Amino acid sequence: MVNVERVSLSLPKFLLGEIDRLMKRKGYSSRSELIRDAIRKYILESNLPLEDKEVGGIIILVYSPNKENIEFLEKLFLEYKDIINSINQSYIKTSCGKNKKIETYIVEGNAKKILEFYENIIKIPEKIYDKIIIF
Repeated sequence: MVNVERVSLSLPKFLLGEIDRLMKRKGYSSRSELIRDAIRKYILESNLPLEDKEVGGIIILVYSPNKENIEFLEKLFLEYKDIINSINQSYIKTSCGKNKKIETYIVEGNAKKILEFYENIIKIPEKIYDKIIIF
């Protein structure tokens, strides 16, 4: 590869095991190849439209369901309830055996306000996953 720089990365053992399993299942030739691909996808998905127009979307959030996090999300809901059409909530056990809460928000409204909501919601402590899809 041209213009490649090495970086050092520290990962928990369980996450490295997940990377190795995914690498084999998806046919990547190395961990580096998988991580480069994941970073590339992350960058593409993070470049969301910032135009001032009406859009719809889905926001997915997985986090530790403690009192502080639930109160944090309730406060955000009240602030952004005009763009939230619905919320689906469920509890799951992760691959490392911990209980987490998954919330799916269906949103509709001004693109900038939806992105503002997303940028606030992903600040939740002990978050393990987030995703936004805009239509």
